Amino acid sequence: MAALFSLVAAAIFGVGDFFGGQASKRTKVVTVVAGSNIVGLALVLALAPGMAEQFDGGDFVAGMFGGLSGLIGITLLYRGLSTGPMAVVAPIAAVTNAAVPALWGVAFGDRLTLLQLVGVVLGLVAIVLVSRPPEAAGRTTAGLLIGSVLSGIGFAGFSIVLSGTDPASAPWPVVGSRLTTVVILVTVLAFVRRVRGPIRDARRLILVCGLCDSGGNVMLLEALGRGMLSLVAVLTSLYPAVTVLLARTVLKEPISRGQVVGLAGSLGAITLIVAG
Repeated sequence: MAALFSLVAAAIFGVGDFFGGQASKRTKVVTVVAGSNIVGLALVLALAPGMAEQFDGGDFVAGMFGGLSGLIGITLLYRGLSTGPMAVVAPIAAVTNAAVPALWGVAFGDRLTLLQLVGVVLGLVAIVLVSRPPEAAGRTTAGLLIGSVLSGIGFAGFSIVLSGTDPASAPWPVVGSRLTTVVILVTVLAFVRRVRGPIRDARRLILVCGLCDSGGNVMLLEALGRGMLSLVAVLTSLYPAVTVLLARTVLKEPISRGQVVGLAGSLGAITLIVAG
């Protein structure tokens, strides 16, 4: 069941990124992130009372710290994408996001079979290939590489924090994470006028993005409550494959040979992890 929830989370995250990317073409990124987080907060607030078996204040606070970590990750990611080549920033952030929780899980008790270990390695390679866009990479700097790694660590911190919460309190940790990001982002929008952007043309896209973001996080939390962090992290980090496939089918965007190999590698990684 953990693998199923992980793959559902990956699919939802991939759809959310696709719609978020389309919304970001119509308004400013911070407006998209803030709007989607507000929608996501409303969704998990509606779900939490009926889903959770209990409310744990410690898990709620942990979720708040996880949300802060994720916000740092996305801020560094967008900064890197705006200043450096996407072909470098995106793969580094994506594989770090998968590798750090995987290593953390193994260090703190996860025991993988040989098949699962091979699947994890194959999955990490697939994430790099799928996340790398067709265009050639441009000039990179040490600062850009460090920022990309730190972005992935920020995202990884979110998964690690959620993995330490009690499954009985789900999805209250996600409520805590979204509350933190909403407060910070709304404050930024309120006091820094130049970061605002028009929202009318992007409202539906932001709505879908927000629903997917929190829906994916709820599925991620369910997966973490049922399986090993090391495997869940890799499976959920395969979400770029869904975004790439949507971009290809809906927008007719080209796919590089490396991405095709990465898509095939994703299927192989899933097969090995589930079979193991």
